[in-house]
Amino acid sequence: MNWLTSRCAPLVALSALALASCDKGTDLNVDLPETTAISTEYQDFPLTVATVRLSPVQTLKTDHFLVGSLVDNVAGTTEARAYFNVVTTGRVDSLPSKLPLPVLDSALVITGFDKVYGSSTTPVRFDVLRLAASLDERQVYNSETPTATGAPIARNLSSRLDRTRLQVLVAAVPASPTTVAIPAVTTTVPDPTLRLLLHRRAVPATPTRPAISAVPSPFIDSLFARLSSTSTNFGQTQLNSILKGLAIVPSVGHTTNIVSFSRILDARIILYFHATGAPNRTYSVLFGPAFSGVGANPVRDPRYYTRIINTLPANLSVLASRAGAVSASALSGTSYVQEGTGLATRVTFQGLETLKATPNLTVNRAEIRVPVKPFSNALFDNPPQLYAVEVDANNVALQRTINFIAADRVVQADGANQLGSGFPATGALNNATSTQAHYSLPITNYLDAYLKDKLEGNPASLVLTPSIQASNTLSLNRAVLDANNITLRVYYSKK
Repeated sequence: MNWLTSRCAPLVALSALALASCDKGTDLNVDLPETTAISTEYQDFPLTVATVRLSPVQTLKTDHFLVGSLVDNVAGTTEARAYFNVVTTGRVDSLPSKLPLPVLDSALVITGFDKVYGSSTTPVRFDVLRLAASLDERQVYNSETPTATGAPIARNLSSRLDRTRLQVLVAAVPASPTTVAIPAVTTTVPDPTLRLLLHRRAVPATPTRPAISAVPSPFIDSLFARLSSTSTNFGQTQLNSILKGLAIVPSVGHTTNIVSFSRILDARIILYFHATGAPNRTYSVLFGPAFSGVGANPVRDPRYYTRIINTLPANLSVLASRAGAVSASALSGTSYVQEGTGLATRVTFQGLETLKATPNLTVNRAEIRVPVKPFSNALFDNPPQLYAVEVDANNVALQRTINFIAADRVVQADGANQLGSGFPATGALNNATSTQAHYSLPITNYLDAYLKDKLEGNPASLVLTPSIQASNTLSLNRAVLDANNITLRVYYSKK
């Protein structure tokens, strides 16, 4: 008979439980008999907080480019200028020379946007300029890189940002011998497309239409003449000889908005033309995210970047110097983080000496808790995440060489090598509940290495920033932080 099924089994089990109850476990109830007790606790450590500026910002071939100028009460005047190389479509059959006696009707810059910082009801006013030289494939371009421009193509071009269009929800049904026609069901939706008129041919009035005035452009005329005279060999070399590159910048006096252009619509110059006996045609010159916008690898895109010029207000003017910092007390308990402008929050550890000196200490979890001030940011959205960059006393990012390449020392995610790169720790924005929105940046493995001097030298501070060198995003998202309540929370165990 199996003893487990015998009548003695309950007695045996009860005896075993009685013996086990004689051993004293730890507070966590995880110790075996005669092992050392372990206590677990947590502590919030204060941080010295200041607003600094990490610049330049990576803007080359990012997911957006920005154009415009905007004045606000935090960052002062922010101006964004976009610079592009240009490419042909590669379609020989679309050349005007393929038609007899082609006539140019108009030319526009057309590109799609998905965000407007500032007024979306005030039309933009932009200048379109030629580049003096194409953007160099071997040069680094960022938010502070100047690029020389040549003669203007057109100045002070205006375009609305609040256009709408009709979208068909249900197609119309034609009439049949037994049923009447059913009209289409439509709705009005935004049309997020910027249209800058470069050239237009004059059209005389007709009995049903008023006259259309001409908009001249010598450059567009010369470009169309070249396209009309070249039948087979017009390619990138020929285009570069006419147009080395393109710049779109805000016109003088434009300070009401900055437009964020995305990959939702190809950025292009479109030439509309016609010929006798042929339907209307178009020819396009592409720029910006020309190929990634249709799903191709962004590496194929012609080079483009955004230059961001920030004129800071008086209370942040010290940030014009890399070493400058503005304490939280000078900003009434506030600090800032913003993409694009480089505004960031520097935090310096305080009071960690006791942890560092504690023997047999294990960091179970550590996080930097960063609350956002409520009702403080009507103009910009909060950035979706924060990173932590190690800096020296002058706010210069520390670097280490990895595979022969110098890289900024960014705090790595838990479980990753803290001396490596490629897996940066991210503090996601938590605003899903009715409580105060906040970022929580996990730094468990990093703090353990910090306390044990395993970082090849500890930094003077960490800078919390919404973008790093490896970022491929560009926006002006900004968070106003409750600097007085930014803390380092550490859960630890000691024997």
